[in-house]
Amino acid sequence: MALFTRSALLSLGMVAGVAFAAQAQTSGLAALPPNPTAAPAVASPVAPSPTMPGPNPGTASNAGMGATQTVSPSPTYVGPSPGAGTGNMPPRYEKAADWDSNTANKPYTSNLGPRPN
Repeated sequence: MALFTRSALLSLGMVAGVAFAAQAQTSGLAALPPNPTAAPAVASPVAPSPTMPGPNPGTASNAGMGATQTVSPSPTYVGPSPGAGTGNMPPRYEKAADWDSNTANKPYTSNLGPRPN
């Protein structure tokens, strides 16, 4: 019971502290005048950046490039046209003469493969 009481009191104290801190931060806003005078301009402590190469923001990427040059078309392809089918083709696969009678060619249907469950 003492542990519960201690944690409850500490929690309430923390909530009260947070509420007091929030109230203390906002209470100073009411004391400000409605139209404060503008502060004098202060020189920037950072030097301005040098101009960077490339296009300016918002302009086209080739804005400062000048005139473009014409591009000549590439020469025609020397090889066969697509789908022509000319050239050396590998021979078709032919089954061996003893394919049907040789049981080594079919290990799973000739009881030579793994033992069934």
